[in-house]
Amino acid sequence: MPKNYGFIIHIALLFFITLLARPASAQDVTDATTYQLTLSSELSREGYFVVTLDQLPQKGLRIQQSSDVDFAVIDSEFAWFGDFEKMTLTGFSDGDYYFRIKPDGRLQSNVATIQVAHYPGWQAYSLFFIGLGLFVLLVTLIISLHLRSLKHQEEA
Repeated sequence: MPKNYGFIIHIALLFFITLLARPASAQDVTDATTYQLTLSSELSREGYFVVTLDQLPQKGLRIQQSSDVDFAVIDSEFAWFGDFEKMTLTGFSDGDYYFRIKPDGRLQSNVATIQVAHYPGWQAYSLFFIGLGLFVLLVTLIISLHLRSLKHQEEA
């Protein structure tokens, strides 16, 4: 039992070291910084995509998301985590979305646009039921061959 505690402690330490390995940049923005936002594509069929910055993010950086190109209504804000140049956003339904860095007088960015159009439902359900059929066929084959080998061993 003591070996399990040591293993759990090592995993927990590795987890915390991984989380703290790349802290957010310590410098604050002192002048007007312009960020260039890019998205992994202009069309997402799965509802997720990657937002990329052209430089390391500064402390307290936030991304705004809106369904209006003029950002009349801000739908969501996302805090930028750490000093990573890429962030994956997920869970979006069909529609057009616009992103920018939160403007506060010092930070500026372009407006990045993405269109989310999921695959049709019939395609998803078709693939699911094809996979289910193959799974049932595989399990049936394994069980029947196992029973056949047991029967063959009893005869021998």
